Amino acid sequence: MLALTLGACNPAPPQQEDTTPKTDPDREFTYDRLTVPLGGEGIRKAWSQQTLLHRVFIQKYDSASEAEQKEMKDELNKVYFTANPIIRQNFEDAIEQDPTEPANYVSYGYYLLPKHGEYENSLNYIQKGITMEEDNPAWHFLMAYAYVAPLRCGDFYRFGTIDQLRWKRYEEKYEIVMRRAARMWSKNWYVPYFMAVHQFRVDKDLEKCLDYIIQGNERTEGHFVFAPPLPLTINRWTFVPDRDEYFDLQWHFGLYPYAPMQQMVEAMLEDEEFAGDPENLWQLLVFLHKASETRPVDRIYHYHTGRVLEALKNSCKQNADAERAQKLEQVLDFYDSVSETLRHEFELLHLPLTKSGASNDPELLAIERSCRRQERIIEPMLKLHARLLKQVREALGYTAEDHPIVAFGREKE
Repeated sequence: MLALTLGACNPAPPQQEDTTPKTDPDREFTYDRLTVPLGGEGIRKAWSQQTLLHRVFIQKYDSASEAEQKEMKDELNKVYFTANPIIRQNFEDAIEQDPTEPANYVSYGYYLLPKHGEYENSLNYIQKGITMEEDNPAWHFLMAYAYVAPLRCGDFYRFGTIDQLRWKRYEEKYEIVMRRAARMWSKNWYVPYFMAVHQFRVDKDLEKCLDYIIQGNERTEGHFVFAPPLPLTINRWTFVPDRDEYFDLQWHFGLYPYAPMQQMVEAMLEDEEFAGDPENLWQLLVFLHKASETRPVDRIYHYHTGRVLEALKNSCKQNADAERAQKLEQVLDFYDSVSETLRHEFELLHLPLTKSGASNDPELLAIERSCRRQERIIEPMLKLHARLLKQVREALGYTAEDHPIVAFGREKE
């Protein structure tokens, strides 16, 4: 079946002038559209077909030797990075059947995004979705993200100078559109948090990163943003039973890019000026807690929470603040007990230990990574982390009024 499908995998002829009908100026956005599946049956069929291609190929690829995998380069390129005309037709059928639904265009744009020769075309489709429903903040986020998203399909990436050239070309547009999304979605902390991590990837400007983190810390909700046919926001993974049919959307979205996020936190802790200010470290702790709480939960940032607590204690010692340092030592005792709880729950579920490729990863970080998307572990851990934050606040002598902890979906304390 793979060979038959791939036989049709040649780039489709350019049809850009004919595939985007007029917009619907009468469409009005309502917030319930953020929580339900959008788009026509054609886009579901298209992503299901791409998922099937992936499953057939990856089984063959994983069972091959390293030498055989190198010989499969052309086949890999056809499956993941060449626009399949049959799949394209399903997207175009969905647009033809409902030309006023923005989700059909945005979904098509994200399918085309990593394909050879289709990047500009993909942006045109996503922009089309925005113009049809300009009050929907998720479309603006997805437009901005498309400017900087990795050219990824399935388990594979396209690398090279294209990303650097793309960023230089679209830097200003990304800034404008992402800031607009942040303004429109004033409760969603995920947008400024994403901006912080991306800022670090671009120029390592810790001051700007902290500004975005503080903006996010003041917000009351945190939702990752997905592309259709998945709902634009998802509260729990179990609420979308057919999500595995759209594998690329499930794993391309719904997470913080962990490598740059980890590097950003480490850079802040290594910066003497930053790490010497207890207020900065408090904001970093709140960020790690709320990033863990972003829905649907992806992972608990427990290891780096411990790293920040250690830095906070050391900062108090260096400032000759013995009372605070002693109280933080007690907080670290509680942190250690939470770490034991994480280890225990991990062992109970008999989960495999995920390797990162780094031989010096601490065990606790490896366990944390292995518990990704395990709500049974992460949800109870979030409650323990909330208690931990309150203990830190008390140790620092902060008040709930001046340093509120904004729980998910609730107003400030």
